[in-house]
Amino acid sequence: MIRLSNKNKQLIGEVRLPSSKSITNRMLILKKLYEPELILDNVSLANDSMVLDKLLNSNDNQFDVQDAGTVYRFLTAYYAVTPGEWIIRGTKRLQERPIADLISVLLDLGADITYLEKEGCGPIKVIGKKLIANASLIDISQIKSSQFASALLMIAPMIEGEFNFKVNTKMSSYSYILLTIACLRRMGFSVWVRGAHIQVSKKQKFDGEYFQIEPDWSSFYYWISMIHLSERSDIFFPGIRLNNMQKERKKLFEIGHPSLVMEEQNEGMRIVKHPSNEKYVFPDELNYSQFPDIAMTFAMLLPAIGCEQIKFKGLHSLKYKECNREQATTEHLTKIGVDLKSQDNLWLMDASNYELKNDTLFNTYHDHRMAMCVAPLSLIKPIRIEEESVVKKSYPNFWKDLENIGFEIEYL
Repeated sequence: MIRLSNKNKQLIGEVRLPSSKSITNRMLILKKLYEPELILDNVSLANDSMVLDKLLNSNDNQFDVQDAGTVYRFLTAYYAVTPGEWIIRGTKRLQERPIADLISVLLDLGADITYLEKEGCGPIKVIGKKLIANASLIDISQIKSSQFASALLMIAPMIEGEFNFKVNTKMSSYSYILLTIACLRRMGFSVWVRGAHIQVSKKQKFDGEYFQIEPDWSSFYYWISMIHLSERSDIFFPGIRLNNMQKERKKLFEIGHPSLVMEEQNEGMRIVKHPSNEKYVFPDELNYSQFPDIAMTFAMLLPAIGCEQIKFKGLHSLKYKECNREQATTEHLTKIGVDLKSQDNLWLMDASNYELKNDTLFNTYHDHRMAMCVAPLSLIKPIRIEEESVVKKSYPNFWKDLENIGFEIEYL
């Protein structure tokens, strides 16, 4: 457990964000499948990526992916087309998370996959073989997970036959399918997108041996939240640019403030905030269906900067994450006097009774994002966070970076 505070309420310095584990995980799979000699620079040190890298280069045929959901799903597709017999298992929570929709499509393509315990759940046994598309259209529009669709897209050149995938462009986190397409194109594959239909070429024209992975925008938003809550900030973020591959940047300007200035310079972004008495202006509704990983950060930030009433959309996938994030966020907010209730496809937040008390203790639910999303509140009053080590899953140096920029951490 830690006690986190920032007495000066100032953030001055440079923050080198962790590299994107979303891009890293995709490029590790694509490298193993198509370009083993590819040099990947700035590979993520997040636990998920380290687990994936280790397993892809292991001589074993039984794998424990721990709590890494992306790794579990990507490896299921990867080993379906990789000769050999493989057993994949993970934590109890991970094996409760959905996998059946992905396996169903793979089985239709001729994959040999067996559930070892409960139908539809891990652990699983995979016998890798050649997969064949017996139709010109593979309809995966019923799949609700972008990770399932991404896993299938990455092995598409390995599947015999000429075919299109049909996807649901309105699915939660569809932006991550677009990220997968961007990674495939960087690997030299032509990818055609026509509305809901996606086709990946079998031929590859890769003209490089080097790929640098960019910083992670999801991690950037913790710092955006901190800057909003600071009295004064001047931070430079190397490598962050508005033309990065990741689409989370779309959310950057939804909550703005006249005293906050962003400027791209020296291959990065400098953000400056000066003291100001000007008030924020909030939209009536915010939609996080494409970027659910940053929803918790904004849910904790908005009441702290004066937003009393707002509607959220797109939080329905949160209950299927590392923990039930919908419930965990609700419990976090309850501790600061904020009410969050779901109604149809909306979540209504009432922060009219907002109050953060000294040394409020926030549970992490064994979930890295539930720890990091509350950290910015320590700029208002000292808070306590249990099981702080969970951040290793995506941002191992998070607490060290906070200390370097002006936060005080007491290990209890």
